[in-house]
Amino acid sequence: MPQERLSNDEFFTRLTQLITKATNAHKTSVFLTQKPLPPTDPSSTPSLLVRATDGHKDTKKKAKIATVVEAAELEGFYGRYAEVCKSGMGALKRRDRKRRKVKKGKEEKS
Repeated sequence: MPQERLSNDEFFTRLTQLITKATNAHKTSVFLTQKPLPPTDPSSTPSLLVRATDGHKDTKKKAKIATVVEAAELEGFYGRYAEVCKSGMGALKRRDRKRRKVKKGKEEKS
């Protein structure tokens, strides 16, 4: 079954919802993939297929979204793409660096 291709704006709206849902559930991941598409016309530039899925194991419940980005729109798309991805990283836990400092201190005493 072919996947529905969304407009870039709709893709970002749905991606934000997908990341928020995964962040609130604390048990799912969001997988982002990119794939260059060969141009249909030899004189045109190649475009990029961007896909996002959640980490749901049940294929019937898995959320899948995709969009196609033309080469001329790529710079603006990546700027917005980075903002959406960064906003989803706000809920990640900070790394615990205490153990690392303690181990370093013990090695120096030996």
